[in-house]
Parts: sequence; C-alpha cells; structure tokens
Amino acid sequence: MRPTNISYDEGILREGKRYTVGTDGKEFRKVLYEGTRLLNGKPMMIFRTADETQLEINPSFHTFTLEELEQSEEATS
Repeated sequence: MRPTNISYDEGILREGKRYTVGTDGKEFRKVLYEGTRLLNGKPMMIFRTADETQLEINPSFHTFTLEELEQSEEATS
C-alpha cells in the first residue's frame, strides 16, 4: 500500500490560529486550533481553550467556524 498525504480537514483551519467554533447548540469562543487526531478511526478537530482545556469536536456535529482577528489586525482595522 502506498502512503498518502491526505488531510481530513483539507487545510481549511490553520494550526496555531484562534477560532470561534459552533456545534449543535454550543459555541466555543477564541479556541486555539491544534489539528486533527483519530478517535476510533474518525478524525476529530482538536482545540485548546483559554484555560488550557483540550476540546475535541466531531466534524459531523460542527456547525460553523469564525476566524478570530489577531491583536495587530484589530489595531489596523
């Protein structure tokens, strides 16, 4: 079998960036995206909250993602 470089998230989210993420009925603000990991063969989106708690989101229940502005971007807007 040939190895592949297929990404489950297709590069939509960038590691190290902050996002506000919505799921079915819940919103998580300004979480840091750390990447994806497999859980029982299913890719999960991994985030870290401001209080350093790990947040795993099943993409099947992912509703929306808003990219947060960096401090320097906010100052120039």
